[in-house]
Amino acid sequence: MTTCELTICPTCASYLHVACRTCEAEERKARGIKGTMTYATLPMSLPGHIKHPVVKITYSIPDGIQGESDVFPGQPFKGGTFEAFLPDCEPTRKLLPRLQEALSRGHTFAVIGGRVQWDSIPHKTSLQEGKAASGYPDSTYLSRMSEVLTSLGIP
Repeated sequence: MTTCELTICPTCASYLHVACRTCEAEERKARGIKGTMTYATLPMSLPGHIKHPVVKITYSIPDGIQGESDVFPGQPFKGGTFEAFLPDCEPTRKLLPRLQEALSRGHTFAVIGGRVQWDSIPHKTSLQEGKAASGYPDSTYLSRMSEVLTSLGIP
């Protein structure tokens, strides 16, 4: 049981409870999943951000071996290429270096079932389809992302 009274096995707690917003007492451990992050501006706009072009972030995560803070240390995992989209505006320009830092600290991805998947930092992976489908429009997205990065100790 965690300090916020969530009953969860220790293996699951190591990756599910790491970014708990309920209890700040749990230690937030970074994963060993690292890779590269690049971004480019696209000549289009996002719903809700029609005055701004789109920033497309591409994360490249190579196949690898899980580290000490992962669920199954020493076991292989399958990497991948992941894309996310942000409006090219002032808040985004402040978030980009923070996202790079989060990646370098191992907070962006986790290994689940032997495959790399998004971790606790919210990313918009669709250009449309609304908030529920990880898309736009979503008026609180940039502030939520900033809050999560702050909670992970990314200034």
